[in-house]
Amino acid sequence: MSPHALRHPSRLVLIALAVLAGCQSDTTTAPRQLPAVQFAQGDNGTWTVNSLSDPGDGTCDDTECTLREAIAAATPGGTIVVAAGLQGDIELAGTGLGIDKSLSIDGGGRIAIDAQNMSRGFVVVADGGPVTLSRLAVKNGYGTGNGGGIYLTSDATLDSVTVTASLAGGAGGGGVYISGSTVTIRNSTIAGNEAADIGGGIYANGSTVSIVGSTISGNETFDGGGVFISDQSSATIERSTISGNIGEDRGGGISNNGTLVVRSTAITRNTSLAGSGGITNNGSASLANSINAGNAGGPVDDCGGGNGPGTLGFNIVGASCNSAGPGDIEVTTTQLFNQVIAPTLADNGGPTKTHALLAGGRAIDAGYCPGETTDQRGLKRPVDVVLVTNVRDGCDIGPSEAQGPAVAVADLMVSQAVNRTSVKQGDLLTYSVRVQNLGSESAPNVVLSNVLSSGVTFVEAAVNKGSVTAPPKGETGTVTWNLGTMVSNANEVATITVTVLVRGRTTITNTASVTGDVSDPDTANNSAAITVSVAAGGSAGGGGGGRKP
Repeated sequence: MSPHALRHPSRLVLIALAVLAGCQSDTTTAPRQLPAVQFAQGDNGTWTVNSLSDPGDGTCDDTECTLREAIAAATPGGTIVVAAGLQGDIELAGTGLGIDKSLSIDGGGRIAIDAQNMSRGFVVVADGGPVTLSRLAVKNGYGTGNGGGIYLTSDATLDSVTVTASLAGGAGGGGVYISGSTVTIRNSTIAGNEAADIGGGIYANGSTVSIVGSTISGNETFDGGGVFISDQSSATIERSTISGNIGEDRGGGISNNGTLVVRSTAITRNTSLAGSGGITNNGSASLANSINAGNAGGPVDDCGGGNGPGTLGFNIVGASCNSAGPGDIEVTTTQLFNQVIAPTLADNGGPTKTHALLAGGRAIDAGYCPGETTDQRGLKRPVDVVLVTNVRDGCDIGPSEAQGPAVAVADLMVSQAVNRTSVKQGDLLTYSVRVQNLGSESAPNVVLSNVLSSGVTFVEAAVNKGSVTAPPKGETGTVTWNLGTMVSNANEVATITVTVLVRGRTTITNTASVTGDVSDPDTANNSAAITVSVAAGGSAGGGGGGRKP
């Protein structure tokens, strides 16, 4: 029982009465069930926030439990949730929410922590284990030193968290400051934050950081507008968007001094007044299946620093990146926004904003993303877009994956069957030649060309649609079948009968191919051949199967 159950003596009386009632003999009715017990705060390690106030009266109970009270009352490893129907802003009373223990806080997507520009939103300094913050927002945070929105010196996960309009007034990490920790940020938005010195959005100091499926946009500072990575840190950024950040001196998007790996990410529309608009790299950096273009810098637009980021291939980059990896594509800013992605961030599905892929653009099926099964929006990846030749696995370059064909298409296919698999000279043999349209679009002017083996002569052809042109009876050559228009999922069959001309142990092959006045994404199924064995001897009467005298 919760240690707080004693605050409710009436509840204990009810439980005792229920137990006594259950013990009395009653031979005329079925056994009675005990009434359901309502657990108090903290039972099963779960605490429920039922008030938007701050700080509260210091006690977390069923009458009132603020978020600050729940954090104080929770035991290490506990979980804090939000009561059903509770929605809105928790306006902090001048002090950030401190966490010094392993804890999970789930805001249910309905709670925002408003620090009112007087304090940080969260200060997490747990030593007893990791902290998870999920489905909540932090806004209007302020720190006199590092960290405006969230200050982390503990291993942590930020899942579906939004940090906005926060300021680190004395140093770095306007949105999130991370020090000496291992932190995962996924499906989150870090936007519109500012730092006095470094890391307008995120400052990783002596830490290991993984950023997945997130958007970092509109942040500003002196060095590393979106993300600053210190020389003792490592960062992996995957399936994310870093857009519209400002690094006044350098690193509009990212300033890296440690180890950086970027995969399937878009770094674009970032600005630096004196340095590189996209990535400034003075450590070790590599890009794969990513877009780093359309940025604006002082001396260089997209790539700068002591060491330009290395390429693992299949990137779309600006000229300053000097990229020479396999499958890399160099573009100008105009080409990027006319041929690759839309210029503005928008809600294109999923939890975070992205730059939409342009239909038929240069990123479509031009990438390589082994191991990835979803894009930034959580949609399937890779998806093969018809009419576009795959460079490798059909993955699109950048964080987003086009989910279907750009246009409707026809897909013509031909197949064959035969009524006999072994014949002799003089036998009749009938081929069944089938033409199908497997696509979603009609195919006009469909024509089948059936080339007879030189070892047979034509007898007759029969079709239910269209017309046939064939060699004279008794001669060999090509049978041409004009089917006209075949609608989607159409299925037509022609039968072609021939007389076997050759004798002895050999084979005869019939070859058919189909064409139409339409783009066909799969030409491998546009032709088919079938081979029949010819046995020694001959038949009497032209197909009767008897032996000649």
